[in-house]
Amino acid sequence: MVQKVIRDRLDAILHWNISLVGGFLGAYAILLHAGNFGSAQTGNLMEMGAELVSMEWFNVLLRLAALVLFGLGVASAYLLTNFTKINMRKLALWVDAVALALASMLPLEPALVGIYPIFFASAFQWGVYSGADGFNSATIFMTNNFKQSVLGWLQYGLTKDKEFKRKAILYTYTVISFFLGVVLGAWAVGQFGIYSAYVGFLPLAAARTFIAVGGVMSNGYMRKSITEICRYKSLHPCFAEVKYSSDNATGNAFGAFMRYTYESLLGS
Repeated sequence: MVQKVIRDRLDAILHWNISLVGGFLGAYAILLHAGNFGSAQTGNLMEMGAELVSMEWFNVLLRLAALVLFGLGVASAYLLTNFTKINMRKLALWVDAVALALASMLPLEPALVGIYPIFFASAFQWGVYSGADGFNSATIFMTNNFKQSVLGWLQYGLTKDKEFKRKAILYTYTVISFFLGVVLGAWAVGQFGIYSAYVGFLPLAAARTFIAVGGVMSNGYMRKSITEICRYKSLHPCFAEVKYSSDNATGNAFGAFMRYTYESLLGS
């Protein structure tokens, strides 16, 4: 039971972290590449249709290439997940990192070419991190996450069913995390321009690390359970030393002492 709770919470936390990465990728693409969103195809198809009508053949070809790259990202994630034993969660983070590095080296014109790596990487990320805590949830665009967040809170308000509250929290934090990634991306672009891509390495590195502190972390069973789950999730667990994780035990001991003293005084 304890392991399941920890595993579910880790799933959600990792999902929110990756959503932050998704927000960063989106902001980087839009702000540096003429408003082109590299994490979806809706806008790309609309622009392609308009350019087809106006017979801008070169731009149509550029957008068609972006569509193909996005499709290859989806297909690659599916095939590698289902037909290999590769650790996909770890690989997805490396794919994002390589894509950001490549994007920082490509020219800003034509606008689409510079985010070709992001088209592939965001689709790949979508195929690997497609949900958490038992819910389907994308990390690269937020429309459905926002819808499910609104519905979750509405359903919880109407029924008081805690399952709806759990759903609402998952989707709400996903939207917030994505927005924080957008803010980080906007700040980074303003400060470093095209080289802001490397700021995106920070949330990617954070997605590989789980820090556990607090009194309960002095419990050997908890440490072992978290270590096993982190190994399964491809996370690196970092524990504070036991001597720095005694606050819970100290608090309980103090509480017991005060209760004993209080009851002794009443008894006397």
